[in-house]
Amino acid sequence: MNRSDRIASDLRDAALADLQRAAAAARPYLDTPDQRADLELIEDAVARLSRPRTPDARGLRDFDPSRLGHLLDLTGPELARELLQRLVEDLTATQETLDIGSTTADWKRLREGSHVLISLSGSVGAYSLQGMAESLNATAHRQDQEALPALMPAINAELLALIALVRANKLPDGAA
Repeated sequence: MNRSDRIASDLRDAALADLQRAAAAARPYLDTPDQRADLELIEDAVARLSRPRTPDARGLRDFDPSRLGHLLDLTGPELARELLQRLVEDLTATQETLDIGSTTADWKRLREGSHVLISLSGSVGAYSLQGMAESLNATAHRQDQEALPALMPAINAELLALIALVRANKLPDGAA
């Protein structure tokens, strides 16, 4: 890591620490369960952002390997391979759906594909991909042709990275 990367990393870490302190300071002043739940969402997001990136998750900006690990733990070792295989199949089919939908501006296909991608990426801990899929879903509902070129390259890159991660069965630490 060069000097400018270290400085950027230090500034990022300091900003995230400030967010953690601000959340802790706000906690005593939140009166309702909804307010406390919102604060917990913020604290969870800051915790995810504070984790170091796992080398095996290259291409995924915000990936929590423990989510995928939890799914694999739930299935047990005898069904884990089948789960991974089906996950690759579903992600690949979703990628094809989104490719066709974005090429032809098929809004129905984009809505369906983004909806599936929201679910799959969220359940395995690919949070940045989930967020982009949510943006794509909103774009498809608005039928915003101009927004597609900005969204699709990043979605495709992270989707391919997730497929490669699952296909290779090189699960990051914390993923069973």
